[in-house]
Amino acid sequence: MPVSSPQSTLATLLDLVEELGIAVRRVPSAGDSDEHPGGAIVRLKGKEILMLDPTASLADQMSAAVAALRGRKEMEERFLTPEIRALLDAED
Repeated sequence: MPVSSPQSTLATLLDLVEELGIAVRRVPSAGDSDEHPGGAIVRLKGKEILMLDPTASLADQMSAAVAALRGRKEMEERFLTPEIRALLDAED
């Protein structure tokens, strides 16, 4: 079974985030640091938003998206490709 490209995997993760009603905003990291966490999930005015840093590596952006999805009941019963399921089930 072929493995998806990092870009394709990130796109799939972000589609899942949006399907859960979480808005995705691409906002470059503020500051001069060379290290980017990739993003973070925040709650603003009662709505969840995944703030994704487009200047971060794809791996860091994927980690932020996985963190936004991990542990959500909606993901437990949903069919996901083995690759996406492994990302969500992996221990950090």
